Amino acid sequence: MLNVLQVVDSLGPGGAERHVVDLAVALRRRGHAVALACSVGGPLARELAAADVAVHQLMPALVKRRACPEFAARLRPLVHAGHFDVVHAHIHASAVAAARATEGTPAVLVLTEHTEAPWRGPLDRWFAASSYRRADALLAVSTAVARMLREVLDVPPTRVRVVPPAITPAQVPPTRRPERWLGRPLVGRVCRLQPEKGVEVFLRAAALVRRHVPDVQFVVAGEGPMAGQLRVLSEDLHLRGALEFLGHRHDARALIGTLEVMALSSLSEGSPLVVPEALAAGVPVVCSAVGGVPDQFRDGVEGLLVSPDHPADLAAAVMRVLLEPDLAARLRRGALHRASAWPHERMVDEVEEVYTRAVARAAVTRVSARA
Repeated sequence: MLNVLQVVDSLGPGGAERHVVDLAVALRRRGHAVALACSVGGPLARELAAADVAVHQLMPALVKRRACPEFAARLRPLVHAGHFDVVHAHIHASAVAAARATEGTPAVLVLTEHTEAPWRGPLDRWFAASSYRRADALLAVSTAVARMLREVLDVPPTRVRVVPPAITPAQVPPTRRPERWLGRPLVGRVCRLQPEKGVEVFLRAAALVRRHVPDVQFVVAGEGPMAGQLRVLSEDLHLRGALEFLGHRHDARALIGTLEVMALSSLSEGSPLVVPEALAAGVPVVCSAVGGVPDQFRDGVEGLLVSPDHPADLAAAVMRVLLEPDLAARLRRGALHRASAWPHERMVDEVEEVYTRAVARAAVTRVSARA
């Protein structure tokens, strides 16, 4: 069994954070010793405590989308004291910190890139590329992210392994719709409210759909820095009575199961967990063809792909699902079949294999160095 440290920016709501927590819990159940380090905690910490995964919160405030020497400095003593076989870091800030913290230690460094990170400037790209050169194994959540690693950060293709995230089996019953939503087709968006998620595209599409399907109800679940301006935009689009902002929902996965359509309007994505969550619930998906989303389902078979940043295209696809019952039924059947093709346990198998091979290679290297 291995001694593994997972490193992630925070334990707040988010697809990457959800992936890390589920992976840590699954590895612990398989008998590995697992701990997790983060700059700050969050609501997902409760699940780690229940699974006997120690959480080390290292910073007084969130570190995200930047290199932080203090984060690395606080992580380094933990790496030394923990005698970890593997340090597996996720997301930019944690990857940069873990690369520095593991220098000169016997721990194997594994990094997972979760997004195409269009926000990175030249300095951020330099830090990212330096971190990836240090890594013993590199994982990408989609072929699009792997392509970014090759073309933007000059990572040799042979160093990158694509391992898409997967969802754990559902453990909560579907949420019951409130009375005010009953008898109305429900279309939802579940995400953090930040620019790359394209929620404004969803709102503009909602206004177009409402002209043709007047009884439709839209919901947006999530929090983030754009919440205020999105509420203003919804008022400007005259969506009052047809749109609700739900804020953060602990039952977001169950909420997805109540939808007629799950719409993803992102401008940039890695491999969003909300898509397999919808597929597993048999909910038709209409998604921007960005990042790793086209890897997740087949257009016209399990969902519909549309051009990003085109509200009219998104609206037209949503209306097809709402107004064509045969199409909706076919997509629901396809979604359920697709969801079963990549179970969480298989994903954990692949990550575990990456760890085992990297640790074995490092052991051979150390023996050779002593010879």
